Parts: sequence; C-alpha cells; structure tokens
Amino acid sequence: MRILIVSGVRHARDYVPLLRSLPGIEVIGCADTADSPFAEDSADLASTTGLPLLDLDQGLASCDVALVCSEPTRHVDLAVRALEAGRHVLVDKPAATDTRGAQRLWEAADRSRGLLSAVHRLHSPQIARARRLVDSGAIGLPLAVDAEWIAAGGLDGTTVERPELVCDPALSGGGELVNFGWYPALAIRHLTGLEVEEVVAFSSAAPHAPLFGGPHGTYGVEDAAVLSLRLRNGVVATATVARAPAGVGPAPVSSSLRVLGSHGHVLADEDAPSVTVRAADGGRLSRRIGGPAGVTALRRLFTEFGDDIRLGRTPLVSAADIHAAVAVVEAALSSARQDGAPVVPAARTADTTVA
Repeated sequence: MRILIVSGVRHARDYVPLLRSLPGIEVIGCADTADSPFAEDSADLASTTGLPLLDLDQGLASCDVALVCSEPTRHVDLAVRALEAGRHVLVDKPAATDTRGAQRLWEAADRSRGLLSAVHRLHSPQIARARRLVDSGAIGLPLAVDAEWIAAGGLDGTTVERPELVCDPALSGGGELVNFGWYPALAIRHLTGLEVEEVVAFSSAAPHAPLFGGPHGTYGVEDAAVLSLRLRNGVVATATVARAPAGVGPAPVSSSLRVLGSHGHVLADEDAPSVTVRAADGGRLSRRIGGPAGVTALRRLFTEFGDDIRLGRTPLVSAADIHAAVAVVEAALSSARQDGAPVVPAARTADTTVA
C-alpha cells in the first residue's frame, strides 16, 4: 500500500515512522499545494525523513492512499481533491471543522471509487474491549456515557509546535472543542450506536476567560468545555474536553470512557491502560490491556484501513460517522455561544453536487 503524505503539518512527523514500521506499507513521499501556507513544513518533513518532495498531482497519481495532514481548515479541500483523483483517503483529525465541510467529504466519497476514513482512536484496546463488552450484553442496555479527553503540557511547543494550529480559527477552525471534541463524539456514537438529538454545552471561550490562560485567550477560543448530550431512546451522555498545564495521567492525552448500563457499567481507561467491569451483584473485573493507547490505536487504524481497501469493507469510521461527529461539535460550539441553549446537530442535507 503506497501512502502519500498530503501536507506535512503537525502529526505527519509522528505518522511517518509509525507507517514505516508496518509491513506492506510504503510512504512514497510528501506533497502539498503551491499556495500552501505551510509549504516549509512539507519540505522540512521530506528533508528530515528522506522522503521525496512531490508535486501534489504527481503524488496523487502515484499513491494508493492519501493521508491528509494539513492544518484542519484545509483538510476538506485536500481530501476532496484526493477523492476526486480516485484515491483512498485518510484525513487527520478533525476531518472537517463544520458540517458543510463534512457534507462535502461525504458527497465526494459517494462519487469516488476510493474509500474515505479519518484518524480516530476507536481501535485502542480499551475502547475496542469496552465495545465488545457492551455488545455482549454484560452491562445490560447502555443508558448513559461519560467521556473525558484532557491534553497535558499546554501549548509550549513540546505537544504543539505552533499554538495557532490549535487556537487560530483561520487554521484550526476553533479551540479545543474542534481539536478534541471529535474523539468523544465518535466514541459515544461507537459505544451506543445512537444518534445525538440535542446538545447543551458550556465553554471557556470569549467572552469568558480561558481557564488556564495562554494563546487560547489571545484568539478568543476555549481551552475547556463540558457537553451534555441527549441521544435517541432516552440515553444521555456527557463529555469534557480540555487542555491543561498538567496532565491527569502520564500520557500526553488522558482519556476515559464510562458506560452505565441497566445491569452494570464498564470503564475504559486509556491511561492505565485497563478496562473495568462492575456488575449489579457486586462482581468486579479489571484487566490491564496493551501499551500506549494512542500508538496502538494508530497502528491498528493504518493496518485495518489497508484491509478495508483489500476486502472492500466499510471503514470503522465512515463519511456518515465523520458528519455525525462534526455535527455534535458544531452544535456544542453554537450552544456554548448561546450560554448553554439546546442545539440540534445538523443532519445531512440534499446533495449539493453540481452536475
């Protein structure tokens, strides 16, 4: 499987060595558009990794998969271009910064012979095990979900080389809701199989001050947010996303997911990393699983996407899942701007494709 890095910004520097460690995968080069605001990042990535720096059309003509790693606000344009070239496409998170972009991706995927998916963590051993436990009926019917995604280290250059890639809406699309809200929105959908019908959210965005100061305040975006979600069938969920000076756990991102069921609950802790199940009769089972959740999830993601292509399967995260997750984040941003007013996530509208 020949992979082209499309725009070598942010996570591309971590993806290249990981991809090279996987059997059957060749990273053929890095490419970007001539007008890219981060062309130097692609050139630097090519130089430091020994990859050829290619013209974008040349690279798309030579690859099987385009891995889009630009700043978030260009994700959709570059992914659509790759899909229109007939390539399979993986988009870094968040795949889109609003539902208009998510719908463009969906429509382009419908027209393309290539598969579309996006970077996610649903393949982490903890979430995968939690999903199997929920599916088995071990905790009964899922009734509520609580998710936390908290990044450590602030924006000091060790975790994010340019703060504006997270904080400047022109590049990032927003603050930590756009940056991290993608993960819990996907996980809640994955563990329950239910659509979100209403979102209430509060955040530290302007006119409120950021909780921890720093560049979030400069750009007027949130460094923390809390979401309450009403799902179908009366199921409820909460999600907390934040970037804090000190981490909750040892990993750069601390994440946990708790699913409360009618007959027990399951806790997926990616920091431990472990899965704990408690039953109504007092029974308890806790099991440590795997190594660093983020790395394990990425390795499985790239491998599984290759199998999706080979076997003609629908990826674990499809265009519909991308749209649903982006719609939840968009609704949360709207709710927070209205001091917690309930907002209904946007549904896909009629196809906007122009013949």
